[in-house]
Amino acid sequence: MKLFKILSVALALVFCLAVAGCGEETSNSGARTVAVCFPNTTPSWQRNGDSLQRLLEEENFSVNIQFADTVDKQKGQIAEAMESRPNCMVIGAIDSASLADVLEKAKEYEIPVIAFDRIILNTDALSYYASFDNEAIGDAMGEYFEAALNLKNGGGPYNIELFAGGPADNNAHLFFRNTMAILEPYFKTGQLVCPSGQTDFNSVCTADWNSANARTRMQKLLAEHYADGKPLHAVLSPNDDIAGVILDEIKKAGKPAPLISGLDGDPAAYERIKAGEQTFTIAKDPDVLNAKCVRMIKAVVEGTQPDINDVSTYNNGVITVPAYLCTPQIFDKTNIESAK
Repeated sequence: MKLFKILSVALALVFCLAVAGCGEETSNSGARTVAVCFPNTTPSWQRNGDSLQRLLEEENFSVNIQFADTVDKQKGQIAEAMESRPNCMVIGAIDSASLADVLEKAKEYEIPVIAFDRIILNTDALSYYASFDNEAIGDAMGEYFEAALNLKNGGGPYNIELFAGGPADNNAHLFFRNTMAILEPYFKTGQLVCPSGQTDFNSVCTADWNSANARTRMQKLLAEHYADGKPLHAVLSPNDDIAGVILDEIKKAGKPAPLISGLDGDPAAYERIKAGEQTFTIAKDPDVLNAKCVRMIKAVVEGTQPDINDVSTYNNGVITVPAYLCTPQIFDKTNIESAK
């Protein structure tokens, strides 16, 4: 009888330990899930997505990543992803102002949402924002033109044409606003001249950041304002993809490459800089942003406070979103060999 009791207790202990062991295994191996919803509008988004997925999987996250080329498709992807109750969502918005309604469910389901690269407007469902310093990018573009054209010391007059990014992207507005804050005084003095007269954002923006739209506009500008041999000294381009098609059209018109900007640090832009075609690009190193975003995701999922370095800049119309802003880097002919 005593032996039976001892065996019974031993079996009970084994059972309890087995159950505890199973529970521990489930806890340790239970998938920490992240849903990532990105645009498919420029090559840089695919590169960012691939890099972010790889880094998250190295940290033992299960990643559901989807790309969309329209706002409606992205909203559908977000709604579907939320139904699986991920531990965190990371969203690169196609249209910064279009997602407030679909994100109401995130609040209901208590899913933390991190805006990636582009702020999401008009919602309090947003937890954090991970990006580069977009205002600093606009400043850097303006300051590069100012220095390269010697505008502070009276350089000019120079003919310049302006391009901006997609109107649905809040970053495009910030880039252009900050660049023009530096350049506008030189339009007033006559040191910068825009033969087309198109200098406001609505006139120069590029729908959906689509380089085909920029190509069509560049063709028209050249035909209407530069066919008589008038020189084109400078072009403000909002990214590398658009800079590439602008340079194609200038070359076809038989004109020399102007001073021209870029953004993203695309490999093709690096080659154009080495060849003396594109003047500079501002690189938003995806490894830098993605590594920071992964650390932010880990903190959110683990219930700790992520690193934040900006708590005042990004008011999205409803709340001021805590952000971490990474530092971009300018590459031109002086340092292009160090670009990776």
